[in-house]
Amino acid sequence: MYITREIDKDLLEWGKSSEIKPLLIRGIRQCGKTSSVRNLGKSFSSFIEINFEKEPSFSNIFDRDFNVDRICSELELKTGKSITDKDTLLFFDEIQNCPNAITALRYFKEDRPSLHVIAAGSLLEFALNKSKEQISFPVGRIRSIYMYPLSFCEFLSALSKDKLVENLKTEKRELSDTIHLEYLNLYKIFLVVGGMPEAVKEYVSSGRYLNCQKIHSDIIDNFESDFGKYSTNIPLEEIKAVFDFSFRNVGNQITLSKTVPGMKALRFTAILDLLSMAGLVHQVKSSTCEALPLGCGNKNVSLKLLSFDSGVYLTRQGYNAIEVLNAINLESLNKGALVEMQTGLEIIKWSEKYRSFNLFYWKRTGANAEVDYVIQKDDKIIPVEVKSNSSGKMQSLAEFLKTHDSPYGIRVSLENFGLYDFKDKKIQVIPVYGVNTF
Repeated sequence: MYITREIDKDLLEWGKSSEIKPLLIRGIRQCGKTSSVRNLGKSFSSFIEINFEKEPSFSNIFDRDFNVDRICSELELKTGKSITDKDTLLFFDEIQNCPNAITALRYFKEDRPSLHVIAAGSLLEFALNKSKEQISFPVGRIRSIYMYPLSFCEFLSALSKDKLVENLKTEKRELSDTIHLEYLNLYKIFLVVGGMPEAVKEYVSSGRYLNCQKIHSDIIDNFESDFGKYSTNIPLEEIKAVFDFSFRNVGNQITLSKTVPGMKALRFTAILDLLSMAGLVHQVKSSTCEALPLGCGNKNVSLKLLSFDSGVYLTRQGYNAIEVLNAINLESLNKGALVEMQTGLEIIKWSEKYRSFNLFYWKRTGANAEVDYVIQKDDKIIPVEVKSNSSGKMQSLAEFLKTHDSPYGIRVSLENFGLYDFKDKKIQVIPVYGVNTF
């Protein structure tokens, strides 16, 4: 079963180009990178997949030099398949196991600009970070595209709810109570199942939440088994301690000097960056919102953390699926952090695909005013406040709109689409399931 992904359209457009840059698909392990490339391969006359983890002998081809014609000739001999410009899709999977192949990508653009070459890997970010210290990666010769676990709309597509997907992509108006409740119920299911493809496929196949939770546990075990590959200088128990800390503190504002007992701020930050590089943790950094870009003026003394997937998070924290599915008010679940986290993940998934995306929040110094997220729209800063119910005041959002030159604010909640007036500005109400409409 192949689950249609939003990235498919971008990959197909790339595949139709006559002169293209080698493409690096970057993203968390098991988010569906390989499946999407294989799906793209169906549109080519010839598809060659080389997995450097399963077949390490292919690495020898890249040891001698970076002569692309020689490399392609030897790949043809080893695979028994012809490599033809424009007609062949050449896929290097688990490319982190062959650093020389990463280096070689730059030369495919120069020497075989009409050959479609694509690469992915479960720990690609670490290989790329290491490679940057050793070689020069020329800007403009390699293109990166970022992939994440399924978004809510992709989850709906997996459930064959294409009409609901189309409606969310084309409409931004109040829905009937019946349709609104259907979206909310599906959203709760999505929170429990999450967006990891294996769990989604299991839910589509069996409809059993317990099976999905077993998959979530396996995913955590697999990720933790990779910790030793992140760094040779940091003990595994320290990486696991920060990983555990990130799960326990989802949505909380943390001060870097007060995190894991006995761990210094610099050490904690270094490990957190490793987990972020692996895609397991997303950091939401504070922004003064006084100027663009949003990171301008950020002192990095406090931040908030998001886990990579709601389903894995709920399973890891021991939440009962029935609690979530039957909840009329999601605020009772970890004080609303779950919905705040999922909103942040959706913002990331619907952001620019060709660059790494950073999340920010705003907190007024010396005051109890905090806006969950701030995003950039053109040259304006838009505040986003998340509510885990269908009511609640908006003091922080109002405070932000009073003191900043933002044309409007966004309130994400269990409410239907709507609009509030705030003096000379508007506050758009977006349902928790409609973050893609921002």
